[in-house]
Amino acid sequence: MSVGAIIISIAFIGVAYVALSPKQGGTMFGTLFVNEGGYSNATASATASYNATLTATNGNGSILLTFLSGSDLIQNHLLSISNYTINVNQISMTIGGHTVILPWEDNDTVWAGVYNNNYIASWGPSAPGYELRGQVSPTLFGLPSNAYVEFRFEAAGGEASSDCC
Repeated sequence: MSVGAIIISIAFIGVAYVALSPKQGGTMFGTLFVNEGGYSNATASATASYNATLTATNGNGSILLTFLSGSDLIQNHLLSISNYTINVNQISMTIGGHTVILPWEDNDTVWAGVYNNNYIASWGPSAPGYELRGQVSPTLFGLPSNAYVEFRFEAAGGEASSDCC
C-alpha cells in the first residue's frame, strides 16, 4: 500500500510541476504580509496583507498584489518578473533585477501551521532566525529596508486567500 501512495505522490508532484513550469505557463496564488516593525508579530507598527497572483509564461510574467487588510503600504501593485522557475524544492524569479527564492516549507512555524506546504520567503531585520526563509527583500515591494515581509505561494495554485495572517 505504501508503494502505491509513493507512486501517486510522485505523479501529483510531476503534474503540479508540469502545470506550473515556465514552459507551460501557469498561475499561482499566494499572499504577501508586511509588518513595518521588522518581524512578524511586531505590535506597535503598521501591517498589510495582500493576495498575490503570479502569472508566468516561458519564465516571464507578473505578480498582482491585491490589498486585503491593514494599511496599504506598497505603491506598485503589479510587479514584472523574469527568470521564473519552479520545482518541488523552490520557486525562483527575478523582480526588479533582484533574485527572489521561495523554498518549499512543509511546516510553517511562524503562523502555527496555517501556511504548511507553501513556498515561502521571509525577511526582517529584527526577525528571529526561525522567521527567516529563502531570499526576499522589502525593497522589492517599495518598502523601507527595516520592514518584515513574508511572501508565500500555495503548492498547486489553489484559490486566493481571503484571510492573510
